[in-house]
Amino acid sequence: MLRQYPKSIFLALLLFLSACVPWEAGRPAPGTPAPTPTPPQVEEAGKHSPSIAGRLLYARGGNIWLRKGTTAERLTDLGTATQPAWSPDGKQIAFTVRGESYSDIWVMDADGKNARAITRNRSPAKEGTLEYVLSSYWAFQPQWVLPDGTWLVYISHPAPRSSVSEMAIYAIRPDGSDEHRVLMLDGNIESPSWSPDGSLLAFAYMPYATGPQLRYYDPESGRVRALGPDREGIERYDPAWSPDGQWIAYAARQNGTTDLWLMPSPLNPLYAGDWSPVRLTSQGRARAPAWAPSGEQIAFVAEEEGCFDLWLLDLEVIPGQPPQPKQVEKLTSGAQVDATARPSWAP
Repeated sequence: MLRQYPKSIFLALLLFLSACVPWEAGRPAPGTPAPTPTPPQVEEAGKHSPSIAGRLLYARGGNIWLRKGTTAERLTDLGTATQPAWSPDGKQIAFTVRGESYSDIWVMDADGKNARAITRNRSPAKEGTLEYVLSSYWAFQPQWVLPDGTWLVYISHPAPRSSVSEMAIYAIRPDGSDEHRVLMLDGNIESPSWSPDGSLLAFAYMPYATGPQLRYYDPESGRVRALGPDREGIERYDPAWSPDGQWIAYAARQNGTTDLWLMPSPLNPLYAGDWSPVRLTSQGRARAPAWAPSGEQIAFVAEEEGCFDLWLLDLEVIPGQPPQPKQVEKLTSGAQVDATARPSWAP
């Protein structure tokens, strides 16, 4: 059967080859409400797993999970769901649902109820044909536009689709209306992340000639600028703003390893001066940082012994100085967390 994937998905898989990143097959019909597990599957963390404050979303086994304290609850029963993102008010969750050669953006309530597709990307053509592949579309990595959440942005590709369609940033309202393209560059875009005040949009940019680098977009001026210096031999992606907007955590790959780093954001006065990035992890297989609402912890995904799990990084926060790493603990063990899905943390 013919199948075409966006180039950005291939790049992510090349960076993180692992059997623990499954994309289960499935064909959810766009617009069809998702069944809620009855009763929901609930798991207790191991005795050595730390308790967390707030609500942490992550993807595992093709479903969206919610971690509170030491308890994890499955919110969906689709088998093809990934990439969850909290709305700013914590009342809704956006996520990606994958079908055969397409994917859609869905929205559901915070308890997993009232799930519905807000994009319609499955082709009406016969499945398995070239026409089906070329007239189906991908949409993934939804993020709410801050601070009010009246819009979502996500990654997709322009029509008409071709084998070299660039992945661009699109916007849509949570009810599925007013869909339009926001930003398209000569190359692929991934991992959109809004500053808390909604003034800047950070993302990973993948020009065809080089590996991924960080950029930010200013909607006011329409300009795109480099986010920190590009360095030869270092690929950067997965930017994540701190809750106060002063810092950006990101993943960087160099010399065959990938770890989390920290830099001042363009909203931080330190950004205009001389600074060096702060290394946050040393595991060699870490990515997808998500800040705690307090700004004192970062959840992330990392591989150990052939499997991706959720990890927790404690930070030492000193006003006016870059946060420093304190300790790293494992939140899950053998969970086979989706490494292409950034966690999302709400109060």
